[in-house]
Amino acid sequence: MEIHPTAVVHKKARLPAQGTIGPLCVVEEDVEVGEGTRLESHVVLHNGVRLGRDCHLHAGVILGHLPMVRGERIERSYVTVGDRTVFFPHVTVERAHGEGETTRIGSDCFIMTEVHIGHNSVLGNHVTLASGVALGGHSVDEDYAFLGGGAVQHQHVRVGRLAMVGGNVRIIQDVPPYLLTADFDVAAKGLNLVGLRRYGMAAEKIAALKRAYMILYRSKLPLREALAKIEKEVATEEALYLVEFIRQSKRGICRE
Repeated sequence: MEIHPTAVVHKKARLPAQGTIGPLCVVEEDVEVGEGTRLESHVVLHNGVRLGRDCHLHAGVILGHLPMVRGERIERSYVTVGDRTVFFPHVTVERAHGEGETTRIGSDCFIMTEVHIGHNSVLGNHVTLASGVALGGHSVDEDYAFLGGGAVQHQHVRVGRLAMVGGNVRIIQDVPPYLLTADFDVAAKGLNLVGLRRYGMAAEKIAALKRAYMILYRSKLPLREALAKIEKEVATEEALYLVEFIRQSKRGICRE
């Protein structure tokens, strides 16, 4: 591995044969770096960080610092990152709060500048967080979720798979899968049609989700009845997942 002479790397850090650690980086003892991963200048990897293969960390990224919790005591906790995930400059990720707990970021994620990911958060695969996004502790963003620049996600709130949240949105309730949302307090604006098509979802499946959306948001049925109607009348794999996600919600879902 190529290590710049100004980098400070603990001798017990687990490093790959191929990869780069740039100028003025700090890599602490209990850190594991995957094959082919690149660290640009001024990157800090604190104890408990586990990086996958072929990740790219731009200047000033800090992974695994203490969670910002009042009265925090020193615990053994972690940040894990999948393969091929990119962190642009000045991203910060807290390690988890709680003994043995983990902040998890999946593979192929695209984390733009000045993003903060709070402790115990879980990101799926192919998640995109645009510049200035801030995730509170215990946030969940499922596979292929997209959060626009400056969006802020309240702690314990979930954004479902293939959902898109607009810029500068305050995400204070769960965003169901496949939706497009906007407004200051997050509000449903229809399906994320561009994202669904780019993903390669078949036209008939998108049509079924449109039907499910109309039942959920336009039928004026009580939520329980609307979900039962979707199960009965739509019942595609995607629609059933939409129903399951909503039934598991603890903070309620965003409305139109």
